[in-house]
Amino acid sequence: MIRTLIKNAMLLCGACLFRNTKSKLLYYHDVFASVQYTDMGTPLTLFQQHVRMIREQGFKIVPRISEAEREVALLFDDGFRGIYDVRDYFRKENICPTVFLAVSLIGKEGYLNKEEIKELQGQGFIFQCHAWSHEDLTTFTDEELKRELGESKAYLEDLLGKEVDEICLPIGYFSDHLLEEIKKYGYKRVYSSIPGNYFEPVVGGMTARNLVQFASALQVKYMLYGGNQLIKKRYERMHYKM
Repeated sequence: MIRTLIKNAMLLCGACLFRNTKSKLLYYHDVFASVQYTDMGTPLTLFQQHVRMIREQGFKIVPRISEAEREVALLFDDGFRGIYDVRDYFRKENICPTVFLAVSLIGKEGYLNKEEIKELQGQGFIFQCHAWSHEDLTTFTDEELKRELGESKAYLEDLLGKEVDEICLPIGYFSDHLLEEIKKYGYKRVYSSIPGNYFEPVVGGMTARNLVQFASALQVKYMLYGGNQLIKKRYERMHYKM
């Protein structure tokens, strides 16, 4: 209870100090109705509250952000199977999120398999890369990164039948060298775990994302108006490896 009050106060303070209606990415790991595949999953009832709050505040949920103001895109990391179980809700609400797939997890228990991925893609879901093995990419050699960045990209392009040119960093860790390597493999956008606004790149030119999987609807409201700005620098320090 006390931690919730502290977080609410911090987000409210950030929303007051940095108040804006700039477009933002909100990200999760999974949404579940009955079967929970990960302790990072968000109950469908809570997710529904988020969706209502976003729309009540005058923000539009879109597959891809194109406007500087009042657009929100929803993202999911890892490819857990819960989003398939609740696919009818996404269809009903016309929500087409982006899902970042770690190739080594496809088809494993609790994760989407190839057929489910293709079905969701046909429904409008967007799939991009989350590397091959879902581990800290800053620990890999350049030779090992060929698989993590190159082979994973080729695998997903073959599976999806389309270009894969965006990558989300597993666990959020990055280094200057890693970002340079990513460019070599043709990725046009790199997604971070650092909060912020969509059109304001964070360190290294990466795209900011705001984690909301355990947030209350009120906390999501504060984040929509810039509440996360107070913790932005702390997240940069947490994830940047020299």
